[in-house]
Amino acid sequence: MKRFKDIFAEIVSRVLDPVWEIPLAILLAVAFAATEGLRWRFLGLLLFIDAVVPMIFFLIMLLNKQIKDWDIQKRQQRIPLYTFTLICHLAGLWLAHELGKTELVSVLGVFYVVGIIFTLITLKWKISLHGGVNAVLVTAINMFYGWQYLWLYGLLALVMWARVYQRHHSWAQVTAGAVLGGGLVGLGLSMI
Repeated sequence: MKRFKDIFAEIVSRVLDPVWEIPLAILLAVAFAATEGLRWRFLGLLLFIDAVVPMIFFLIMLLNKQIKDWDIQKRQQRIPLYTFTLICHLAGLWLAHELGKTELVSVLGVFYVVGIIFTLITLKWKISLHGGVNAVLVTAINMFYGWQYLWLYGLLALVMWARVYQRHHSWAQVTAGAVLGGGLVGLGLSMI
């Protein structure tokens, strides 16, 4: 039975991983703002800046052993990646602003503020990015689509369990990530 739990927790952690979900959140923001007449070239460039470039940076850090493992268990090793990712997101935000995509700028701005807060917390404490990003995504989906997908919070609970089960985080770290991520996005999106 323990072996099944180990495998299941690993699958949950990999499938519902911020590495995949951050680009998904950006796509969701783009879909929400699609009424502004966005062109595919712009969308491709935005996803490249906000998702592909940080992923390449992450993989380079991993290959060069600047980070220990995929989960970046050492808090100090997260800081360069989070900082670089924030710079990339700022570039995407600037691009959307320069092209006059105001709704998209607003939504991406909310995501950016959440990223800044998680990065600042990471300077002192190891908050769960898995918990935070999953809560951001689930809350954003529900806010954009009229709370039709409340069941997705069950997946958030599953991710929280998996991260604690694997000993990557404590319950306090995953709960703080989920409450802070979901709460900030809920508050930010309700204001725009």
